[in-house]
Amino acid sequence: MKKEAILKLLSGIIALLFFYAAVSKLVDFEKSKHEMLNQVFSQDIALLLVWLVPVIELGIVGLLLVNAARLKGFYAALILLCVFSIYIAVTMTGAFGRIPCSCGGILNHMGYWTHLIFNLLFIGFAMLGIALQSGWITNRVVNFFKRKEVFHT
Repeated sequence: MKKEAILKLLSGIIALLFFYAAVSKLVDFEKSKHEMLNQVFSQDIALLLVWLVPVIELGIVGLLLVNAARLKGFYAALILLCVFSIYIAVTMTGAFGRIPCSCGGILNHMGYWTHLIFNLLFIGFAMLGIALQSGWITNRVVNFFKRKEVFHT
């Protein structure tokens, strides 16, 4: 598989995740607002985040789908996924004294450990996208696994 095809696949998968997350928050806005108000931060911050998070997620989708901005999209996705993952991990430690409600959509059926692993998978996708887009991984490395040569000693 060529480097560009892998980049399109990675950016598409991550874009689908963020598009789904943003749309599910906006479609059931009242539920999203209620869940955000149940988080550990103040009501003012929650009311800001209820709009800001889906807008940022849609912005990341846009960046990932434009070739010239794809690297910025991978970095933005990586940052947001890391922030979400840290929040989940801290919540799991009991540092807040309570466990706020879970995420919406299909993700609300996941436990915190499953959600954390899911996020780590997508963090890996974003990191791979950054490495490929930045040229840290070249076509030679990508094509290495397609070799059919047998090495003799």
